[in-house]
Amino acid sequence: MRGEHGAPPLFTDFSFDNLGVPRNTRLPATADPAYFDLGFCGPDRTDLATKGELCGAFKVPSLRNVTTRQVFFHNGVFDNLTDALRFYARRDTHPQEWYPRDKWGKVQKFNDIPARYRANVNVKEAPFDRKRGMAPALTAGEIEDMVKFLAILTDGYQVQQ
Repeated sequence: MRGEHGAPPLFTDFSFDNLGVPRNTRLPATADPAYFDLGFCGPDRTDLATKGELCGAFKVPSLRNVTTRQVFFHNGVFDNLTDALRFYARRDTHPQEWYPRDKWGKVQKFNDIPARYRANVNVKEAPFDRKRGMAPALTAGEIEDMVKFLAILTDGYQVQQ
């Protein structure tokens, strides 16, 4: 369904979610172990800093033109759509693929969110309702099919230089 003035659909639910994406160690700010980008709660946005339940939540982006993006998630931790989808499908079943281990070898899941806000991470909705030992939400072939499907949502938009 077209939007206002005939605009193409955005393919988003306009919601906000906390996905617990891994820390992007390529960002200079993350060299400081005390730094966390908590979306609604700062450091850039401070008007909702007292709403702890929102800490770590970010806007769910449009799927339109998703295959043209160079980075994924609020911190750009993934640089290709296949890895972003693999993260969705395997975050909870294979966390060792995404998160570092501490000095005792324990996977540090949700390492880019302070411990006090980790309860905000979405662990109830599919595909995040899986547990270790369960099959991932999507197979490698299904992820490949999803990338191909998402490519049809590309409308020719070009970033203006």
